[in-house]
Amino acid sequence: MAKIVSDNLVVRISKKGEEKIIDLCKLFNDNPNRVISVVGTVNEDGSPNTAPMSLFYAPNDNTIVAGMVKTSQTVANIKRDGRLIIEVLYEGDIGFGIIGQGEIIKEPLDCSDATLAVKIDVSGVKRDTSPAQIILSGPKVTLRSEKAGEYEKSVLKEIRQSLS
Repeated sequence: MAKIVSDNLVVRISKKGEEKIIDLCKLFNDNPNRVISVVGTVNEDGSPNTAPMSLFYAPNDNTIVAGMVKTSQTVANIKRDGRLIIEVLYEGDIGFGIIGQGEIIKEPLDCSDATLAVKIDVSGVKRDTSPAQIILSGPKVTLRSEKAGEYEKSVLKEIRQSLS
């Protein structure tokens, strides 16, 4: 496993006498639904489960709130034991695994019966960049429809309010 470089979402990397600060809260919050990440959990039989996700909000540097489809295997795994990792690959050579413990905080969301909110307590962040390659961009997306844009906005608004 890669080295843990932070216990929260503000990562300080020292290289050649210079310190670089990468604020993953700012990354999620300034790019709503555009940081496409892979969420990993463990199935009941011990096998791995991964799923792409992008509905993230970071209210502080120790917490992420995610909007997830309530019937997904990822949600079933979080309900069972809570352990997860969010693998973030983004432009600017950002490659991190956010390790955390998730719990359902609102099911369903008011704006969508199919979606719920998961609060993730961050326990560590590991650096996952390659010494041989630089990440120039992450996955790029566009909305499928106007309705998808309305869904995205309403879910992001509600998960932002879910901790209050």
